[in-house]
Amino acid sequence: MSRALGLSLAPVLVLGAVAGAAPGAVAASAGGSGSAGVGGSAGVSGVAGPWGPPAALTGGSDGVGVAELVTASDGTVVAVWHQRITGTYDLQIRAAVRPANSSVWGASTLVDTMDLRGGWQDVRLLPAPDGSVALTWLRTGDVRTVRTSVLAPGASAWSPPVDIVSGAGVAEPVMAIGAGGRAVLVWSRFVGRATEIFVHERGSASGGWSAPVRLDDTPAEILEGGSQILFGADGSTTVLWSEGGPQANRIVAVEKAAGAGTWSAPRALSAPATVPHGARAASGPDGTAVLTWTTTPDISGGESTLRVAVRPAGSSQWGPVETVGPADSAVRTEPLVAANGEITLVWGDSGESGFGVRTTTRSPAGVWSPVRTLSTRPVPDTSEQLDAAIGPDGTVHAGWVQESEPGGPPGRAFRYAARVDGVWTAPTVLSRKPSAVAIGQVTGGPQGRTTAVWHESTGDFTGQLWSAGTGLPGRKPPVRPAAHRDHVGDDGYVDLFSRTAKGELTVHRGTASGTFSAKVKGGVWPTTSTLLPFDDLNGDGANEVLVRDASGTLRAYRPARGAVVTPKSPSVRIGSGWGAFDSFATGDLTNDGRMDLLAREKKTGALRLYEADGKGAFAPARRVSTGWKGLTLVGAGELNGDKRDDLLARDAAGVLWRYEGTGNGTFRAKVRIGAGWGGFTSIVGVGDLTGDGRDDLVARDAAGVLWRYDGTGKGGFRAKVRIGTGWKGYTGLF
Repeated sequence: MSRALGLSLAPVLVLGAVAGAAPGAVAASAGGSGSAGVGGSAGVSGVAGPWGPPAALTGGSDGVGVAELVTASDGTVVAVWHQRITGTYDLQIRAAVRPANSSVWGASTLVDTMDLRGGWQDVRLLPAPDGSVALTWLRTGDVRTVRTSVLAPGASAWSPPVDIVSGAGVAEPVMAIGAGGRAVLVWSRFVGRATEIFVHERGSASGGWSAPVRLDDTPAEILEGGSQILFGADGSTTVLWSEGGPQANRIVAVEKAAGAGTWSAPRALSAPATVPHGARAASGPDGTAVLTWTTTPDISGGESTLRVAVRPAGSSQWGPVETVGPADSAVRTEPLVAANGEITLVWGDSGESGFGVRTTTRSPAGVWSPVRTLSTRPVPDTSEQLDAAIGPDGTVHAGWVQESEPGGPPGRAFRYAARVDGVWTAPTVLSRKPSAVAIGQVTGGPQGRTTAVWHESTGDFTGQLWSAGTGLPGRKPPVRPAAHRDHVGDDGYVDLFSRTAKGELTVHRGTASGTFSAKVKGGVWPTTSTLLPFDDLNGDGANEVLVRDASGTLRAYRPARGAVVTPKSPSVRIGSGWGAFDSFATGDLTNDGRMDLLAREKKTGALRLYEADGKGAFAPARRVSTGWKGLTLVGAGELNGDKRDDLLARDAAGVLWRYEGTGNGTFRAKVRIGAGWGGFTSIVGVGDLTGDGRDDLVARDAAGVLWRYDGTGKGGFRAKVRIGTGWKGYTGLF
C-alpha cells in the first residue's frame, strides 16, 4: 500500500557489488539450445465482477477519516480509521474486518482512544506472510507510545495492544514484517535542532522486542526522518532515511546482513546535486527493490522530475538513476512491484489542464512505457487524495479524488481504475454523489478482487465512510485454482520446500527468472514425519500439504491460500496405515484435472495409486505396477507434450529413466534419459519454474549447489543451469 513516509533523495547513488550465480555447462541429457522467457504477471483477464453497491462503514460521525486499507494473504480485508467523538477531544481508532470470500463487513472494533489535541497520528496496517495483519499506531499524550496489535488469520478480534517504546519525543514510527513474524520498528526522536533514529527488532511472531539501538551518527542541527524499511530476499534488512541541514541534503542507509548481530555504519546513497523531495521504497516478491523520488533544480522551485533507482533481485547494487518525467514535488504512492519484476508508478503532476494522476510501467527488461494520464478532470493537489496498490496477481489498483465533470453537480468524487494484464481500465466513479470530501483508499486481493473505502461529507462538519468491492454482494467469487506448487504468496510461481535435521521447514519462493529467492519459515515439524506438497485436494482453491506422522497416520494440512503451512495450520485426517510405504510421488495420473498420489510398498516395491476423489480425500487404492524397489521416484509432471503426467526414476547406477503416463494410472515402458545422476542428493520435479510452459527439474549435488534442468517438452531436459549455492544444510528438498 502507499502509506510510506517521505524521504529526501538526490540522484547520485553509491553502487555496491553484484551477487550472481554462474551457469552450469555439463548436460545430463540431450537437448537443443534455448532459454526460458520471462513471463508476465500471473493475472486474471479482468477485475473480478462488477462493483457492488456502496455500504456504509460508519454513521454520520464528526471528523471521520480512513487511515489504512489492506488485504491479507487469504483475502480478508481490514480497514482502520480515525473517528472524532462530537463535543469532546476524544479521537478513536476503529477497525473493521471483511472475511475472505464475503461481501459483508463485521461490526467495527474500538482499538484505542486518545486526545484529539495530540494530532491525527500515523496508523498502519501490515499484512504478514502467515496471513495475519498487524496494526501499529502512535498513541499521543504527555508520553507518546508506539503500540501494536495483531489480527490472527481467520480471526475477528484483535490481540491486546503491546507497547514497544514510550517517551516524550517519540515520533514517526515505521514497521515492517517479514517471514516467520520477524519484524523491525524504526522511530525518530527530536533533540533540540537534531533528530535521532532508533530501531527495535523482533525475531518471531511470538518473540519479544529488543532494546532500542541508535542507527544514525550525525552531529547536531541535522534533521532526519521519513524512515523506510526493506527486507531482502536473502534475509538482510535495509533502513533508509533522509538527512537535511546546513551541511547535508541526502539519503542514507544502514544494512544488517542475514544472521548478523549488528547494523552497519550509515552510508550515503545520494549526493545533494539537486533539491530532493519525498521518496518511496518498496520491494517485490522476487526481491527487486525500488526507490522513487522527485527533484527540483534549486530550493526556490522549478519543474520537478520523477527519478527511479532499482536494485535487482539477488543483487546488493542499486542501478543507475532513471528519469521518468515531470512530477509534483512529492511522490504520493510507493512503487508497485509485481512478481515478475515489473514496476508500476502512479503519481500526481500539475500540467496545463491542472493537477492530474499519471502512470507508467517499467518492464522486467528495464523499458518504461509512455506516461499516461488516468484522471479526466483536475485532481486536488494534496497527499491524501491519491492511492495505489498492487494485488497478489499483479493487478494494479488506483484511486483518486477528482472534480465533477462540466455540467454535473458541483463537488468531488472518488474514482478507480485498474491495470489488468497490462491494460488500464476506464475510470469508474465509486462515490454515491459529489461532495466536499471524497478521500479514499484501494486494495487488491486474490482473484483480482478489489475493495475501496472512501469518505463522503454529509454536512458542514460531518462525514461518513463508505465501502464497495468487486464481485456480487453476498456471494462468493468463483474459486480460481491455485497454480501448481504455488504454496506461498499466491503469485503463480512454483515453490520449493526444504527441511533441516531439526525438522525446521522452509518454503523457497520461485521467481520469474527461474530461481528461488524469498524464504518463508514453516515452523518445526517432528523429524519422524514425512511432508509432501500437494495441489488443492478439497476444491477450496488453496494448495495443501500431506503429512504422514510416525504412527502412519496421513493428514492433509490446509493453510489459507497463499499462507505458509505450519504445524498449527488446520488439518484433516485422511487415513491410517501409511507407514507401509517408503516413497511417494505425485501427478495427475488419471488425466481428470486432479492431482493423484503414488505410494511404494516397503516390502514388495509395488506402486499403489490413490486417485483424488474431489472431496478432500482419495478413492480406494489400486496396485498399478511392481518392481520399483531400489529406485528414486520423482513426480515430474508432463514432460513429452502428450498432456499426461509422467514419472521419473533413478536407478542405483545413476541412470535416469522416464515412464510416460497413459492417463489411466499406469505407465508405458521406460525410456532412458541419461546417466550421471547418482551424484545428486535430491531431485525434485518442481513444475514449470521458468514460465515457458514446460515442466522442469531441480537437483542438489553433494556440495550443496542447486541446479535447474529446463524441460524441452519432448521428454528430455536442456543443459543444467546453476541457480544457487549453500543448500547442503538441508536434509531434504521436496
